[in-house]
Amino acid sequence: MSEYGREDLERREIVSRETLKALDTIVETLDEWRKKSNLIGPREWDSLWSRHVWDSLQLRECIPPNARIVDLGSGAGFPGLVLAASANEQGHVTMIESVGKKCAFLRAAISNVSLPATVHQGRVESAPDITADFVTARAFAPLPKLLDYASPWLTKGAFGYFHKGERWSEELTAARETWEFSYDAIPSKSGGAGVILKLWEVRRAG
Repeated sequence: MSEYGREDLERREIVSRETLKALDTIVETLDEWRKKSNLIGPREWDSLWSRHVWDSLQLRECIPPNARIVDLGSGAGFPGLVLAASANEQGHVTMIESVGKKCAFLRAAISNVSLPATVHQGRVESAPDITADFVTARAFAPLPKLLDYASPWLTKGAFGYFHKGERWSEELTAARETWEFSYDAIPSKSGGAGVILKLWEVRRAG
């Protein structure tokens, strides 16, 4: 497993200069906003690049830059803003978030970097009809509930990529009580025993 700080991303050329510049601006915007809103804790800030930026960025090995993505519970923008920063002109990220101050930050970051992204403020259940190829979520909900939220897209053929911690297998077992799906557990490259769960062919059981 590897953890990358900002300097590692630049030195190893893991992202383009343009993407790195966009990520820098996102982080600068988050730094401004976190001082007036509780978007991210002080201890989280010290490991922002390795724990949040890189953890989000590794999804780019699975999701192409021209994808249409719906990110659920976007919070401080991980992975939504990171995926938008590394998207191309055909790509787009729709971030769904219910908390007003978080939506205000997300919109400020989008504006500052001119990202191909939009924000829907409200609960996931009330989201409008959004076309998506992929659904992402990070630290949003246990898998059974997450599948309820993501089902409008997953049951229409979208792929799900969900960050999960070391107890991911327990969540998977619980989800199978009400859902049928194919999956792959991709070891996280940001350290620990977590995985990125890839889900497809999702349908309700029974």
